[in-house]
Order: sequence, then structure tokens, then C-alpha cells
Amino acid sequence: MEDKTREHLVNGSIWLRGLHMLLMAVAYNVVEAMLALIAVFQFFCALLTGRVNEPLLKFAKNGSIYIQEVLEFLTFNSEIRPFPFSAWPDEAHTGEDWLDETADDEEAQDKKAQVKEMLDDDQDKSH
Repeated sequence: MEDKTREHLVNGSIWLRGLHMLLMAVAYNVVEAMLALIAVFQFFCALLTGRVNEPLLKFAKNGSIYIQEVLEFLTFNSEIRPFPFSAWPDEAHTGEDWLDETADDEEAQDKKAQVKEMLDDDQDKSH
């Protein structure tokens, strides 16, 4: 065996990185499963209420960023070890379209106004 290969095999930092990679692979699978469950839950929320759960929306956004960080670490594209070795991502969600109650309220108000106009017109015609 060459001396350089022997050096690499006994290099403690590479073995430590390997241990971290195993831990990150487990974390990846846990977060991936959680995000899949959140996606199903959010779908049913949207289906039943027309909107999604905002705290879960933010967690899912940050979970997606975390998965990217883990994959970058696992593929040697980053030396920054993800959570719990660094901070959990804290980005704002981008799903405002699924939280916008004002659009629904405006539509409902427009429909109420139209119905009121029709009722007023019918009353005027009957008098």
C-alpha cells in the first residue's frame, strides 16, 4: 500500500466526516418523511378550506432548505455541517397565494353587493 493511501486511511478528520455524513443521511430521511406528510396535510387543508397552515408552510420551506444543505454536505459541495451542527434555516415562506384571505373576502363582498343590488332592483320594480 502506498504511503499516501495509508495516510488517508488513518486520517481521523475523514473518518469524522464519514460519521457526520451518516448522521446527516439519517436526518435527511427523517426530514424528507416529515415534508411528505406535511405536503399531504397541506393538500387536504387547501382542499377543505382553500388555504394552508402557515406555520407548516414556513417549516416546510425551511425543511426544503435544510435538505439542500444536507445534500451539499453529503456530496462534498460544502464543508458546512447542517443542523444540529449549525443553525436551522430561518427563511420566510413563499406561499402567500395560499394564505391570502383578502382575495376571498373581496370576492365574497362583491357577490354580496351584487345580490343586494338585485334584491333592491326587485323591490323597486315591485313598488
